[in-house]
Amino acid sequence: MQDARKAVVVINYNGKDVTAELSQYLTDFSFNDAAPGTLDDISISLEDSAHKWQGPWTPVEGDKIMATIRTVNWDERGEIKKLPLGTFEVDSFEFNGPPDTVAIKAVSLPVRSDVRQEKRSRSWEKTNLKTLAAETAKRAGMKLIYEAQDNPSYDRLEQSEMSDLGFLLETATKEGIAIKVSGGKLVLFDEQEYEGKAAIATITRGEDNVTGYGFTQNTAYAAYRACTVTYTPPKNKKPVKVTYTPPGAPKSGPILKINEQVDSQAAALRLARKRLRERNKEGGKGTLSLMGDIRMAAGLTINIKGWGRFDGKYIIDSAKHAIGSSGYKTDLEIRKVLGW
Repeated sequence: MQDARKAVVVINYNGKDVTAELSQYLTDFSFNDAAPGTLDDISISLEDSAHKWQGPWTPVEGDKIMATIRTVNWDERGEIKKLPLGTFEVDSFEFNGPPDTVAIKAVSLPVRSDVRQEKRSRSWEKTNLKTLAAETAKRAGMKLIYEAQDNPSYDRLEQSEMSDLGFLLETATKEGIAIKVSGGKLVLFDEQEYEGKAAIATITRGEDNVTGYGFTQNTAYAAYRACTVTYTPPKNKKPVKVTYTPPGAPKSGPILKINEQVDSQAAALRLARKRLRERNKEGGKGTLSLMGDIRMAAGLTINIKGWGRFDGKYIIDSAKHAIGSSGYKTDLEIRKVLGW
């Protein structure tokens, strides 16, 4: 039995290791390493026949949970590996029965922060995206990690009845920059740069522990062969018109047409490239269900082999790690990289 393969979740609750206390009540645990623009979260399901969570152990909104998945003898005998999941704050608590059960959900954003729900209106003068992100991170009590090479600047921005996080997400998305809230950090990154990184694994049909899969090819999102940006500024200024065609684009097909304010040909070319990526990147998607794999995380790339026309390099949009009665499994949502 000492050589048995197993996966356990290690939980630290408000600074105390409660793994041993929870082990006899824990029925299911899941960690959602969420897609950009959404929050990571964990869910803890427990049986409560002893009524502990209806009394002295009742969770309180804002309680801090630090969680880690630990595997023992998973890939090799004698091997112990860990997947730190980060720190979360209790967001909701549910009680059901009979039999008595409780479900605790915690998210990666401080729940008492107002950046997610409070709507505000304000103007931003002579600013840039990194400054906007830094102020949002500070208000939320998080650390900013800015990994994008571009830092777009603005003469003026208007935030009108939007949450700070929602406004930042909207502004960054227009620039082709993704946002991730994880482990007490607000991370901004360029998905194209992440797509270009080396794959961390190759998943081969018939060789790896794949328990389920699905792939879709949606031409409605990948039909554009080029993007044209046109903008006519106030009088006495030269109109701007630029067309961007990615490498390997088909010679025929529709052109995405955008009419947005730009101040130069170079800015128009960048905008055309970003808008075309935004539309075309959703064309090839898939799902994979695997025997638990702590290597898998959102933002990493993997190679898919053995599925014919669906083979290729994919970026992981989200990864859900779950431990329960059926063991440890990992479910992935993946998107085929564009390569440009």
